[in-house]
Amino acid sequence: MKKIIALFVVMLAFGLNANAQKKAPSNQVVAAQNQESYKVSAEKDLKALKEVVELQEGQEKAFRNLFKHKHEILSIKDLSQERKDVLAQSVESKISSTLTPEQNKKLAAAPGLLKVLSH
Repeated sequence: MKKIIALFVVMLAFGLNANAQKKAPSNQVVAAQNQESYKVSAEKDLKALKEVVELQEGQEKAFRNLFKHKHEILSIKDLSQERKDVLAQSVESKISSTLTPEQNKKLAAAPGLLKVLSH
């Protein structure tokens, strides 16, 4: 009888351990997919900016990181409209401070682009 109970306990422990190991990779896969979607969205924003303004290599990297961060923050489900507005204002100020005065003039010539990039 003791052997049957011991065998049952071992089988139960092994089964629980196997189920716990299956669940972890699915969370990692979802996180990796989210990271890829942020990168794709950031590349779209960067491409839209590059159509209007010619960027230098360092600026491209900075804007790619900025847009990726923006999309990560906007993906939060319980984000209030006030926080979204603060984020948009922050992104607008970072864009204008990173660009040169000539690049800012070109960006100002495209009226809706700055709003699209910051929201």
